Amino acid sequence: MKDTAAHYIWLTAVTGTLFHAATLFFALISGILFTRVLRTQSWAAFYKSKLTHVLLPYVLISVPLTLIGWPPGPEYGMAGGLTAGLPEAMAYNLLFGNAQDHLWYMPVLSILFLLTPSLNALLKRGNGSGILLLALMPLIVSRSVYPDLLSLKSICFFLGAYAFGMYLGERLDSMHAFVRRHLSALLMVYMACVASNFLLLFWEYEPDGFTSSLQSVQYTQKTLEAVLILYALHARENQLPKLLGLLGTYAFSLYFLHISFMWVLAHAAIRYVPVTSIGAVIACSLAIYALSILLSVQFSMAVRRLTGRYSRMLIGS
Repeated sequence: MKDTAAHYIWLTAVTGTLFHAATLFFALISGILFTRVLRTQSWAAFYKSKLTHVLLPYVLISVPLTLIGWPPGPEYGMAGGLTAGLPEAMAYNLLFGNAQDHLWYMPVLSILFLLTPSLNALLKRGNGSGILLLALMPLIVSRSVYPDLLSLKSICFFLGAYAFGMYLGERLDSMHAFVRRHLSALLMVYMACVASNFLLLFWEYEPDGFTSSLQSVQYTQKTLEAVLILYALHARENQLPKLLGLLGTYAFSLYFLHISFMWVLAHAAIRYVPVTSIGAVIACSLAIYALSILLSVQFSMAVRRLTGRYSRMLIGS
């Protein structure tokens, strides 16, 4: 029994090291896209785009998820002290991103969009030094953890990543040159972060206080990972597989949809697939993950064929 438990600790540590805190990539990409593509728009056009292509799909995803999950189990009302009806639950889920586990990020992203004009003004001053200070903020201000994912601390944490993305978007060529000169040192720091992240998870580190060592390590790992991936993509931009372009095209709808498919597949696997070993758990989990991405892409492509340019208003892609 102890041996089995130890295997699962290893598995949790490995998956946490590889995949946890990947939401940071969304904040970084959003910041890069703003300075590379969207900054030439008027603020009216910027916010219209976010309302129709980000917030509207969020609402259209959250409403059916809330209806499917209604009424909640009795433990939900008891734990939260809630006696509200469906309209109140709908409003609560939309405001706090509570319709499904991953949607908590949407209220955070909305606040980042609201702060974008101020961040843009800060980016133009002092060669972006103020933005860099914000980018360092997540090393001190750690995000809150499940189940209280949406908090002021989380907003500060992702604000740092968004600000860093805006800074990188203005200086991608300089960043590529910097990585090329210091690639070996950056890889060493990255591997040290990976090792530290794994060990903290394996030792079941529990954050205590305002700053979490685990969150600081994960932020450093993911931002370095993003920089290294951008460098690698730039170096091979004429040799990239078409699959990456396809995933990039449907990235936002994948974010909205994949958890729903994962839940359905996971429940089916628990019910019908005999899992007798750690190897079977790994194989089943990878299959569920791959199938959820495949089904999300297929669904997104079908919606796009049916609705054309309006698909961005429905699923974000």
